Amino acid sequence: MELASDFEGDLRDALLDDVEQRARDVIAPEVQSHAHDLLEAYGQRHDYDVGMIIEAGTTRVERCKGRVLVRWGWPEPAIFFERGTVDHVVQARNADVLSFIWEDPPQWVREEYDREGEGWRVFLPETEPSGLPESRFIRDSLNYVRRRFES
Repeated sequence: MELASDFEGDLRDALLDDVEQRARDVIAPEVQSHAHDLLEAYGQRHDYDVGMIIEAGTTRVERCKGRVLVRWGWPEPAIFFERGTVDHVVQARNADVLSFIWEDPPQWVREEYDREGEGWRVFLPETEPSGLPESRFIRDSLNYVRRRFES
């Protein structure tokens, strides 16, 4: 049997094809699902709606210079859930007041403001939200990748 002179390149391409397909079919969706499960459990524990972040999650698989890259991403607010935040004050910028729907406000808000949609439309010069505990869903998902696909 005689091997073609470029058999190594053909073999490398075939291997990369296989890795790329496995990344698209198995690795990317499995890791994203794992991350979303962690985030969903965090949301349930702390009574946060994380559905928007989960829905906006993306994966990309691309082949570049002899390797396959898998990228996961979420919109910017996800980092606040990942790292957590401290108690803080939010002040109106470029406006006199902040306006938002407060879904479960205290009684004074219910008496002072009008009901709108699922809550009460408030107009406040500042708010003092409590901080978010860290979820670590991104870091824990990266550790999951290392454990699951390490060989």
